[in-house]
Amino acid sequence: MHVCVLGAGVVGLTTAWALAEAGCEVTIIDAAAGPGQGASRGNGAQLSYNFVAPFAAPDTLWHLPALLLDSAAPLRIRPRLDAAFIRWNLEFLRACTGRMVRQTTAAQLALATLSRREMDKLVQTAPFEFSRRVNGKLVVYRGRASFETARRQVETQKAFGTAQIVLNGPECLREEPGLRIRPDQLQGGVYTPSEEVADCGAFCDRLAETLQTRNSVTFHLGRRAVPVLRDGRLVAVRLGTEEVTADQFVLCLGSGAAGFARACGFRLPIEPMKGYSLTMRPRGPSAELTHSVTDSDRKIVFAPLARPDGQVIRAAGCADLVGDDPRIDPKRLATIRRGVADALDVDLDSDNEGWAGLRPCTPDSRPLIGPSPLAGLFLNTGHGGLGWTLACGSARLAVDMLLGLAPSTDVTPFAPGRYRLR
Repeated sequence: MHVCVLGAGVVGLTTAWALAEAGCEVTIIDAAAGPGQGASRGNGAQLSYNFVAPFAAPDTLWHLPALLLDSAAPLRIRPRLDAAFIRWNLEFLRACTGRMVRQTTAAQLALATLSRREMDKLVQTAPFEFSRRVNGKLVVYRGRASFETARRQVETQKAFGTAQIVLNGPECLREEPGLRIRPDQLQGGVYTPSEEVADCGAFCDRLAETLQTRNSVTFHLGRRAVPVLRDGRLVAVRLGTEEVTADQFVLCLGSGAAGFARACGFRLPIEPMKGYSLTMRPRGPSAELTHSVTDSDRKIVFAPLARPDGQVIRAAGCADLVGDDPRIDPKRLATIRRGVADALDVDLDSDNEGWAGLRPCTPDSRPLIGPSPLAGLFLNTGHGGLGWTLACGSARLAVDMLLGLAPSTDVTPFAPGRYRLR
């Protein structure tokens, strides 16, 4: 079977890898000049296999007025009179229930478990370096309400076998001596020993290089794909004057997937949520982090990445529903810098440029994995802030379904048909 993968981010590349491993001929197309240039390039670097709390939750709903009114809030929403945006928000509101949080948590944990297994298989076959380490994850909470919400989430996840430890404020600081938060500013935290960190951008570069050595894999980078439909089926994509045909196409274009779907005559409930990151140097060995850390109330994550010349810390944060706008807002980078200065001892001048990427978010925080309404087009997109974590598992599910194999985990929670796409 010849399969064309649309998108060369982490989801597209892992899908291409799984297809190639299954013996398929694979073509990979992306408008960017290199692999992993979108949301994969500078993300938070955390592989959160056991911490999958959805964005759509009662707690988020409670804070919506602040999100709409406070331009400096970690989560920011820019309302617009657009039918697709209004519809997405109505679907989001319907997902902000305790029942939906439990369902999404169970589904994401199962997919994350599969993703960890598939990642292990991949690196055994292609043992390249991308700063992957099992160093545990500590999520700290400054507010009592957010800490109590976290306690409840730990109890929810305990039913699915997740091993997490609830700590008080002083225990958090003993667990992670690299933190510079005052004890009186912390209510407590949740520590997950098995969590990992890894550089997603480096992973995309190395995986693309590995795929390029295979005769069965072809890349078309720097080429924007335009759908070609005949008799109600996607039969090709046009790259300028050239057409690429395939037996099946897999849509992995992240936040660009919604636009491609519109060109095909249907909708995808995906909104781009912009996030920012800085990659900085700690000020000496005592300032290095042992674990990855999430400052929950500030909505900033800190991931220590091993480099040949020493540790760097990736600080990522903000979640801006501001439309399809990839530009860097200096004020949002300043928000992250203030959060970093309030938690770590790092050289704030070691990254003066920063990075921004658009994460493809569905209303219920689950990806869309399954056949689209258009024959010949399969979906593997909409992973939100968990694309790095769920990529390998999503690729496994997509290839299982494309090849008619028994799915490696339940696909029902990720079925595109849970939304009206026409």
